[in-house]
Amino acid sequence: MTRARGRLALVLSVVSTVALATPAAAKPLALEWVALGDSYTAGVIPAAGVELPVPGGRDGCGRTAGSYPELLRTSLAGRFELHNVSCGSATIANLFYEPQDPTGYNMPFFDVYDPDYPFPTVPAQIDAVTESAKLVTVGAGGNTFGFAELLYACLQLGASADKDTDHPCEDYFTSGGDGVPTVTERLTQVSDQYGDLLESLQQQAPNVTILAIGYPKIIPDDVSTCAYGFTQAGLRNFGTATYPDLNWLRTDVLEPLNHAIAQQATLHRATYIDTYTPSTGHDVCRPDGTNWTEGIMDRSGGWALVHPNTAGHHNVATLIEAALATH
Repeated sequence: MTRARGRLALVLSVVSTVALATPAAAKPLALEWVALGDSYTAGVIPAAGVELPVPGGRDGCGRTAGSYPELLRTSLAGRFELHNVSCGSATIANLFYEPQDPTGYNMPFFDVYDPDYPFPTVPAQIDAVTESAKLVTVGAGGNTFGFAELLYACLQLGASADKDTDHPCEDYFTSGGDGVPTVTERLTQVSDQYGDLLESLQQQAPNVTILAIGYPKIIPDDVSTCAYGFTQAGLRNFGTATYPDLNWLRTDVLEPLNHAIAQQATLHRATYIDTYTPSTGHDVCRPDGTNWTEGIMDRSGGWALVHPNTAGHHNVATLIEAALATH
């Protein structure tokens, strides 16, 4: 009996020693996520949150606390470690191979000047993607297409037109006159460059999941709900862009732009995130609290130049989380 007790004590001692020596299960490492994109990713406007500080001061990219990468930084903490290099005014080339000179909120054509402009050049965003990256979100294409250029031209040309019948902006950008690239030419450029970008990302990070983020529905189907004119109400919507031109921007510019992005995502084994359909009913011309995108100006009277507010970014964040749940 004494020997049995001794052997039992020895076994318990060994088991106890092994248990103490075994380390607790280590937490899985967070996966590397890089957010690439333009102002619809970065946030840029006050309605998308306060501008986030960067080492050494502002860098002119305008990343804000209410943008979808930063909202997901919190909700996906522990699962993903975010490196957000999105930057306002970025083209696909700035994501892919061309360094960018950020502009901040310097907008001379609206007589708005950023006191910190000019800003130092930032590298091409793809430089932030390492071989070990597991997730890359891409939100770009609008600046390569030149959507801001179209919008500004529609405001200028529409100011002296009949808001109900004239379509001077459509005429200007479909004629091919004055050497101005047509919509078809612009879409071809976006499609080609977007495909090259996705292919390069997959070569740089072989095990990456790529989410290609589309653009929201900023223009309603019934454009007569939009206030017209250089008035407070008009500027809260699309200012002096005529109704036929708004319809054209929706059906012949924004929808084909999203289609080009979706098509390239399919061709390159990326996942397209449709933000257009879920944002129906939350366009620029909806009342405050229902609109997910601000107009030329926001509710405070500040320049917004048709960018999503925090509610719009929440929608994108929700769609991304749903997509990640299937991966």
